[in-house]
Amino acid sequence: MVHVIIPVFNKEAELERNVRAVHEFLGRRLDEDHEIILCDDGSRDASPDIAARLAASLPRIRALGYARNMGRGYAVKFAGRTCRGEKILFIDLDFPETTALEKLLDMAVCLESRPVVIGSRFHALSKTRRFRLRAFVGGSYRHLVRLFFPGLGVSDPDTGFKGFQRRAFEAVNRAGRMNRWPWDLEVLIIARAHGLTVTEIPVDWVETHGRHATSVKILRDSLEELAGILKIRWNLFRGVYRT
Repeated sequence: MVHVIIPVFNKEAELERNVRAVHEFLGRRLDEDHEIILCDDGSRDASPDIAARLAASLPRIRALGYARNMGRGYAVKFAGRTCRGEKILFIDLDFPETTALEKLLDMAVCLESRPVVIGSRFHALSKTRRFRLRAFVGGSYRHLVRLFFPGLGVSDPDTGFKGFQRRAFEAVNRAGRMNRWPWDLEVLIIARAHGLTVTEIPVDWVETHGRHATSVKILRDSLEELAGILKIRWNLFRGVYRT
């Protein structure tokens, strides 16, 4: 069983369109049994109602959520705890707008033999086009990650495209402390601390949605990620992730 988790927060405008694209693609191309889990992260718009309607009208879609906004990492963990299959994938809702959906198949295959697999926009075989502001901020973040975690060996820790074998998912999230954006980095740090291999696969990442690239939002997210880096480094020093 392949579980594809999509966290949702105030995404009523694009929710149905993008979920239907993923649903239709997986139904045609993925040979394994699968489901799409829409996890609402305390949305204040019509997202929960749309998700519930999609789950009621389309096969292999399940909707769940909670009232208070807790962060993307929390949403993935919350949904992941309900999964009993051996492969757990996480994608951002905008995945169909930025990436060829065939990459979902690549990740599912790779998870047959690798415990943790992530998409990398900086893989030698990837083709990317990003907004300049996002590219600058992303490059700065990657530099800080290399500075604070020189042994991580991951080129794109914050990409919204990750996959886990179920036992690996349970292990890294049992030891984790982060719920929001820093969760993406923390699970990779924990995976390395537990001796799990992290495999990167190429993705073609084309940003076409400028509405997500506002300077205010990017500044806010960047400060949150910087605080997360410092907290994760402190947790690593204290041995928190050995449990």
